[in-house]
Amino acid sequence: MNIAVCDDDINCIDRILQLLQPYRETEELSINTYLSGEEFLAKIDEAVKYDIIFLDIEMLEITGIEVAYRLRKKDSKAIIIFITNHLNYVSDTFRLGAFQFLVKPIDKKAFCYDFERAIKTYKKTHKFYQISWRNTNHIVEYGDIYYIEGFNRHLYIYTDSEKEYECVGKLQEEEKKLKSYNFVRCHQGYLVNLSKIKEINKSDIVLKSNAKIPVSRRYRLELLEAFNLFLAGKLI
Repeated sequence: MNIAVCDDDINCIDRILQLLQPYRETEELSINTYLSGEEFLAKIDEAVKYDIIFLDIEMLEITGIEVAYRLRKKDSKAIIIFITNHLNYVSDTFRLGAFQFLVKPIDKKAFCYDFERAIKTYKKTHKFYQISWRNTNHIVEYGDIYYIEGFNRHLYIYTDSEKEYECVGKLQEEEKKLKSYNFVRCHQGYLVNLSKIKEINKSDIVLKSNAKIPVSRRYRLELLEAFNLFLAGKLI
């Protein structure tokens, strides 16, 4: 996993590096540090990608909020853990898809708990879904799938790139397989990735790609409950 620590306080960087040390070998971490948002964004502009980012909010010149906003234009999947002295930024951080925030001075127990959750989330979204169709095999990350449509014993998989893959299969079987990866049935013919939902309406779901898929009365309550639990899990 590639880790970035961006903070203009060298003491805070040293603290995070110290807390990351026990995970270096078991999780094969590659860690880079940055003392400013500008320095970090320069690397992102060079197409350097990070899986988990520790990002200070109150930096000089450019804030962590602005850094995250610009990062999200290039990378929607990076796990961002904000670091802050103040709680009044919390609502802004979650609008940017923050995974969690840590309050300075960083508590070891809180750090370990949230970092281990981040590792689990990373591993969950970076497992691969294999698609076989007409002697061709495709491998897609679970986290790239927006939804799966089932029709006449065929599955149609729609991904981040809006590409559609087809294979033979039953939606009921995929539902069991993908339940632990945040996929939920929203309609007799659809499974949706909870992490890709933008809003849930009475008769449809708007995804982050702005695509719409149906939600039926039969599955709506179960979907809402699962989505609320998913959101709550991000806030814990």
